[in-house]
Amino acid sequence: MQKSTRLNFFIKLTILVVICFCVVNIIRLRTEYHTLKDREATLLLEKEKFEEEIERLRQDLAHDMDEEYIMRIAREKLNYYLPDEIVFYNDR
Repeated sequence: MQKSTRLNFFIKLTILVVICFCVVNIIRLRTEYHTLKDREATLLLEKEKFEEEIERLRQDLAHDMDEEYIMRIAREKLNYYLPDEIVFYNDR
């Protein structure tokens, strides 16, 4: 009878350890899943931003090199202005 009691205790202890192991792994995997879902959402937003930038650059490349386009690029990229213009800077 003593041997049977020890065996029952060992089996119950083993089952308890396995259940604890499974619960800990489930919690860890859920946490990792939510972290990865947040990262996926961040990366999708970043991807969308880069796709918009690529589309804007494609439109710039497809645009004719007329005087208006050259003036816009000179203003945006090189900070050039016409001699008779007054430039105001805003710190915001």
